[in-house]
Amino acid sequence: APQAEKMVLENARNKRLIFVLNKIDLVPKRVVERWLTVLRREFPTVAFRASTQHQRSNLGRASKDSIGLGTSSTALGGSTIGDSLCVGADTLLQLLKNYSRNRNIKTSITVGVVGYPNVGKSSVINSLKRSRAVGVSPTAGFTKTLQHVQLDKKVKLIDSPGVLFQDSAKSDRLVLRNC
Repeated sequence: APQAEKMVLENARNKRLIFVLNKIDLVPKRVVERWLTVLRREFPTVAFRASTQHQRSNLGRASKDSIGLGTSSTALGGSTIGDSLCVGADTLLQLLKNYSRNRNIKTSITVGVVGYPNVGKSSVINSLKRSRAVGVSPTAGFTKTLQHVQLDKKVKLIDSPGVLFQDSAKSDRLVLRNC
C-alpha cells in the first residue's frame, strides 16, 4: 500500500522496505514476471510461495535454479510451482541477513511483516521459520495482535494483523457531504 510505504520512508529513515510478492502459484507466470519487473524498480522484491506442508522435517525449499529465478533471470519455472515446495524463502532470508550486517558488524534486526488482510503474511513467516510458528487461516482477520517470532539469533519477525488504509480522497468527499 502506498500509504504504508510513505509512512515508513518518511518517519523511519533507517528502515528498509522489501516487497514480497506472495501466492505466485495462483497467477500465470507471465503476470508474476511483469509484476516483479515493475516492483523491482522501486524496492527489492522477492517472488514467494509459502509451503503447504505441515511437518517440519518435510518442508522443502526450491532452489533458484529449479524455479528459474537465477541471479539474472526473473522467470518462474514450472515444476515446483504446483507442488509443496516453498519458493523464495532462501532469497528473502539472504536479503534479511545482508540487512543485519551493518558495516561488516552483524547486528540484530526486527522485521515487521505488514500487508493487506489475507495475503499470507503468517504463511510467509511459517515458511521462513520452517515450522508452524504462528497460526494461519483462510479467513481474513485471523491474526488479531502482533506476534513475535525469533527466526535466528540476528533476525526477529513480527507478524501483524491485516491493514486496510483509508483512501484520503474518499474521506475528504465524506466530510464534504457531511457523512
